[in-house]
Amino acid sequence: MKTNEQQGVLSRVPLSYMGWLTVGSLVGIGIGFWVLLMTIGVTVFPIAILAVVSIVMAALVSTGVRWMPALAALYGVGMWIGGPTSQPYSLYHLTHPQEGGPFIASVLVYVLAIAAIVAGTVATMENYRGGERRAPGWINPFLGVMAGFIIGATVVSLLVLPGNTSAAQSNQATKPGTVHMGIASFAQQTITITKGSTVKLVDDGNFTHILANGSWDGSNPKPASEPGAPSVHDVQVNGGSITIGPFNTAGTFSIYCTVHPGMMLKVIVQ
Repeated sequence: MKTNEQQGVLSRVPLSYMGWLTVGSLVGIGIGFWVLLMTIGVTVFPIAILAVVSIVMAALVSTGVRWMPALAALYGVGMWIGGPTSQPYSLYHLTHPQEGGPFIASVLVYVLAIAAIVAGTVATMENYRGGERRAPGWINPFLGVMAGFIIGATVVSLLVLPGNTSAAQSNQATKPGTVHMGIASFAQQTITITKGSTVKLVDDGNFTHILANGSWDGSNPKPASEPGAPSVHDVQVNGGSITIGPFNTAGTFSIYCTVHPGMMLKVIVQ
């Protein structure tokens, strides 16, 4: 005769190794989302909600309810469907290692989503199959591959950070006068041009920026009207590119995005 513990929708079993791996993957996803928020420096409520949902999901799986790991696996699938395959922000982060923190955090989140899919599926099968529940023999190589992706992403990001002198010089040599814009930052904070030249600002995605003369002092905007600088007054960019200038006066001028704290560009005219 079946016991009450074995019956019903909320029947529970002790967590197996794969169950705990599912919990750990979900916690890691939640942490990854919070790190992503901190590194991009902009409060994005959908990301904050996903961070909370991931932690709540981990808590639910830890209760030992038999079908909860399957829900975690579906959550991981949903992250991939609703993330890099359909959201420009996710795809941008995953394809711009030079941004450092956002790139690494995004790789961490989506690698752990794969781990949650695999671990959650296996844990659910174990919960309903019964019998001895040992860690599968392939799990260590699998985790090694997942860790390799994260470590590799970190190394690549460190090699192509804007602070890398050779990379910065190479970028300037091939695209003079051009500065790329990410979600909430310029790819570089300073550009040097000659008198009479222009600056081309390229939006690497469909991200809204409103540009003006001035700079940021911490979180405080400092609009300015700089003598000799081309007038930039609330110029909106949402994909594509714009050209500012020409800069006909030698000196140092600043352009900032009024909607993204800390996003500013110093233009040095020689």
